[in-house]
Amino acid sequence: MRRLVLILALLLVPAAALADRPAIRVEAVGFGTVTGAGDRDAARRRAVADALLAAALAGGADVSGRTATNRGIVTSDVAIVRTVGRILSHRILSESFSGQVWRVRIEALVGDGPGPLCPIRTLVVTAYAPRVEVDPHAPEWSGELADTIARRLVQRLARHPAVSLAGVTDRPLPRTSRRGEAFDYDVLTRGSVRLPGNGHGFVPTIRLTRTAGPKLELELELKLVGADGTASLQHFIRRVPLPRPSLAGGLSVLVQPQREALAAALLDGSDRALDALFDRAGCEPVSARLSSAGGLLEVPVGRANGLTQGSLAFTADGGSTQILEVVELRGSSARLRPLDPTLGPSHFAGRRVQFVETGR
Repeated sequence: MRRLVLILALLLVPAAALADRPAIRVEAVGFGTVTGAGDRDAARRRAVADALLAAALAGGADVSGRTATNRGIVTSDVAIVRTVGRILSHRILSESFSGQVWRVRIEALVGDGPGPLCPIRTLVVTAYAPRVEVDPHAPEWSGELADTIARRLVQRLARHPAVSLAGVTDRPLPRTSRRGEAFDYDVLTRGSVRLPGNGHGFVPTIRLTRTAGPKLELELELKLVGADGTASLQHFIRRVPLPRPSLAGGLSVLVQPQREALAAALLDGSDRALDALFDRAGCEPVSARLSSAGGLLEVPVGRANGLTQGSLAFTADGGSTQILEVVELRGSSARLRPLDPTLGPSHFAGRRVQFVETGR
């Protein structure tokens, strides 16, 4: 018998897949049926998920197929529909419940990039020790100046609306494994500063170079590292004239007010680079990998990252799209279960998911 298998893949596709595609507004309707006692809220979330998938498909889809035959008889006809529309934002226009069925109508912006409205996202950030590189021809006080610059960068990132500053440490981002930390003296005596599963690490590189003029050049490499090892970078360069020699000791001494003023001059405009780094990360959907825990699935992200009880998780690893709901929400973790009751935890363990907020 000829079978048609429809696989809806990847609602939240990478932005690169949508290059040069203008964002469009679409309306879509989704339905969710209550299947038993206590299922009403989950049915509503299924209706929202159904509408989101419909909106993503309305933004465009790539369709490919594969047909299998056995002695000339078609045994399987598989159509793979991969949405190429990314949901940038959405709002619920109306919802109704009648005859055990939810009907939800949404308006969604589908296209490329983060869109005018970012997903709800909180970045739990730990600021690590900066990497400092000073030109040997730079003034002797350049190392102290680099410390002032690093402090100002942390003050700035702490004010970003997407950032929750978890801590500041004078130690570098750990590179050893958890097992390797058992033999690390710093870890044994001062504790671990490893990133939590729901966190990001801010790791700046500060380069100070003396150039002709004479001028002092600041080059910043601002790096944001996720707990999964992914990283994003932003660069900034600025030159300012060196202070005039003082009677006290030429260029060998720079008192604190001068150092603060020079740091401010060198960092002028760097706030845009820093904001761009965190704007970009803050506009990405919350994502994590699933692990099996006690018959449910767990992710190392939670309320601290902006998730709510109404958040929906979509598998986002290039395979068939499945949807999971939050059944237990904690500060830095959440437990999920698939909306499809026929799929057990083993089907999802290790898969990556991205979250969409449904409103409640």
